[in-house]
Amino acid sequence: MSDHYVPVSCALHSALELAALQHRPVLLHLRDGRRLQGQILDVWTAAGREWLKLQDQQQEHVLDLTFIDHLQESSLHET
Repeated sequence: MSDHYVPVSCALHSALELAALQHRPVLLHLRDGRRLQGQILDVWTAAGREWLKLQDQQQEHVLDLTFIDHLQESSLHET
């Protein structure tokens, strides 16, 4: 396999898990420039990779953690 998997930093992984445990809304900045805002429902390891489930206003997203550049706390106020 030519795709060499490099896990995310322990700091990012810990921040994601803490946000999930505390049910805090977050804004995820993805490496491709997209942003996803919502609540992290779960962080887990499967198939040799680390994953995250995020609930936004419309749907659930399942992301490989390596797609995440960084996160910030967010407010989910609707207008």
